Amino acid sequence: MSDVATMTLSESQEVHTKKCFERVKQEINNHNDSIGFDKYMEIVLYDPSVGYYNYQHEIFGESGDFTTVPEFSAHLAYCLAHACAKLIYDDAKRDILEIGAGNGKLASEIISFLNTWGQIPNRYYIYEPSISLREKQKEHFEKEIPEHVSIIEWLPDLSCKIETAIILANEVLDALPVNCFKVQNESILERCVAISDEGNFTWQLQNPSEDLDAALDYITVMLNEPLGENYCSEVNLNLEDTLLKWSDCCSQCIMFLIDYGFPQTEYYHPQRNMGTLRCYFNHQLTEDPFLIPGLQDITADVDFTAVAKVAKFLKMGVLSFSSQRNFMLANHLLDWRPSGQDEMERITQIAQLKQLTLGSAISERFQVMVLGKGIEYGADRFTLRDMRIRL
Repeated sequence: MSDVATMTLSESQEVHTKKCFERVKQEINNHNDSIGFDKYMEIVLYDPSVGYYNYQHEIFGESGDFTTVPEFSAHLAYCLAHACAKLIYDDAKRDILEIGAGNGKLASEIISFLNTWGQIPNRYYIYEPSISLREKQKEHFEKEIPEHVSIIEWLPDLSCKIETAIILANEVLDALPVNCFKVQNESILERCVAISDEGNFTWQLQNPSEDLDAALDYITVMLNEPLGENYCSEVNLNLEDTLLKWSDCCSQCIMFLIDYGFPQTEYYHPQRNMGTLRCYFNHQLTEDPFLIPGLQDITADVDFTAVAKVAKFLKMGVLSFSSQRNFMLANHLLDWRPSGQDEMERITQIAQLKQLTLGSAISERFQVMVLGKGIEYGADRFTLRDMRIRL
């Protein structure tokens, strides 16, 4: 396995990552000694027995591997709740469906705000594939919003049919498995995963699959200039199946996709020649996805142009696209008031507010795309500055 000497692992962590390594190795041996990186990512993140999201450990917050915006502050929940409140006011039958609810903090805060404003939905559905995260969410709700637990329902799958829903997907698309590629000798090759002579995971270049080849052809035709030699990046071939599954469970829906990413021309910018793939372990950023399989999160930025293309193919309208900052400002962010118990906590909350509004990396790198199925709204309903023209 890859060298983990610089990282301190517990005995249980060492056992888990070795099991994950063997699970991937078996998959590689079963597929002519290599697999696509999307398959590798699927196993190390989502496998029921060895995947990162099914391992019994803390993922989010200070004691986890990374911090998402809901853990960072309550501001996103406040603004999303305002957006949801207006939609529920328009149609009281609208339920909320959150995809991948993390530790449950975003859901509990949205429900609390909606209750205060008298716009609480009849049902707050959660689709959470991870068993361990579902248990954490239940514990969190029992502690934080016990009076509202009755409206929360976990869906075992998305085969249900909700009449009309608000779908929330915060930092979900970035965790979808991606295919990796590299430009070499004026050809674009797929970066697959194999076993080296030393017995470690290693990159192996191969001719791309038919689906990846078609996606790469489309991307390169749309770019302003060709990709340079040794250019590496990623393509998400799971977007169509994912958005179809999410939207198919509703007759009508408004879908909020919140994630870090770029329009396509920025995603494949010549200076972004090492791609966007990265990993997190104990808040340490690494660029080696093979380092400790099953113990580190793996993520890639979102190509929002590709999301918009898939949405239109699925007959969904792209209602707006903007930075998270402009979305939050349009949804009453500046009406928020500090709720800290003491002066220091209130000062911290105000500092967090400034970081979200003053053009910081967080406020500008995160984007919000709003899709509609069977529902139309103007972009000014969701953002101060619609940037669909950049897609």
